Amino acid sequence: MKSWLYKIFGAGKIRKATIKELKNERIIASDEGIKSTLTYKNFRAPGRYSNWKRRWFAGAIILTEKRLILQQYSQPVINILLTDERLQKIKISLETEDTLLFEFEPQLFLENSSGDIEWRTRTPHARAIFEKLIEK
Repeated sequence: MKSWLYKIFGAGKIRKATIKELKNERIIASDEGIKSTLTYKNFRAPGRYSNWKRRWFAGAIILTEKRLILQQYSQPVINILLTDERLQKIKISLETEDTLLFEFEPQLFLENSSGDIEWRTRTPHARAIFEKLIEK
């Protein structure tokens, strides 16, 4: 289900340069302009803190044979190889048939941070992405 931000402004669109770069990696599944949320729990980082905060946005997800990319709007926030040790530290679950949940500690990607982050994204490709990631 596409976000209204995507429908009106193109928020969450995958850039052509990103798609071109990933063509050699064989894209397994991708979706853009999808409704997503980031939830911060007991989050601490230099100059930022929050006991609980949720942000809604239009995002994108791309899964290739080599990497996983999660975008907030049109900016890649997580771009991780499937062989990266950090991927094993991310708890990935299928919350509903069309909702993927990624739970992780922010220090995996942000230095000097602590707490928990939950990244939810709704896509009709959720089951296929989940099953491929669980194989790894």
